[in-house]
Amino acid sequence: MRVFDNHAHANELTGLGAVEVARRFKRAGGAGIIFVSLLTWSIGGAPGDRGWVEKLYEHTVKNSEAARGQGLISGAVVGVHPAECVKLRESGWGEEEVEAFMRWTVDLAARYVAEGRAVGFGEYGRPHWDVGPDVVALCNRVLEYVVARARDVGAVVHLHLERRGEETVRSVAEIARRANARPGTVVMHHVEPRVAPLAKELGLVPSVPVGRRGEFEEALGLEPIYVVESDYIDDNRRPGAVIPPWSLANKIRRAVERGLASESYFDQIYRNTESLYDVLLHSSV
Repeated sequence: MRVFDNHAHANELTGLGAVEVARRFKRAGGAGIIFVSLLTWSIGGAPGDRGWVEKLYEHTVKNSEAARGQGLISGAVVGVHPAECVKLRESGWGEEEVEAFMRWTVDLAARYVAEGRAVGFGEYGRPHWDVGPDVVALCNRVLEYVVARARDVGAVVHLHLERRGEETVRSVAEIARRANARPGTVVMHHVEPRVAPLAKELGLVPSVPVGRRGEFEEALGLEPIYVVESDYIDDNRRPGAVIPPWSLANKIRRAVERGLASESYFDQIYRNTESLYDVLLHSSV
């Protein structure tokens, strides 16, 4: 049974690093993994520093290369987290200044995709914690630009979002519509299973976090319309913060053993991820 982790992070500065993460995942039955950019300060950088954004993207690309070196299907999703917008505004940057910087990070991500070094943008989006309406509006403007540029270069987008049920789904779907997004390329990272069918109906890709208590089991009551993710952080200081990819694989295997879902059910979920990253099957990315 093949398992594909749609969203994970690796960081040799704070945790195991991509080589060991990939090795353990493959031993547990993993076949594919997407590595997503961390926060700039997770690798020692400073918010708003363009040089550190480039280092962050390079780090993410090297993680996916390390995974491929272990025999996995892997691609890089590069971008700047919405937390960066918050940090910059708190440090005194103006809204226009922050937006210009974030647009630059998107354009840089587009270059990585166009050059075949990455398969997507992420994670962009909105903070999942309470922020002022000005920050939400800023993040929404960036989000629309992200989706439009992704359409231009054929990139997948991973979105970090608040979890407000149907309201969040419809908001993102409307932004994707305005940006003329390609259907099936905008991923709702850490989606709530209860709104996954609506997300799918509106042309979004629901990505279910296997590590959130009870949510994986809830998702198993749905048709296999989603993809699965570990959202592994790879930080030794936070060992319980979201499950490792190999635990994701083990949890899927146990679900089959317990009769909660069939192998064909998970094979469809795997194929969903394969379709999302079709470029990985037909290129050297």
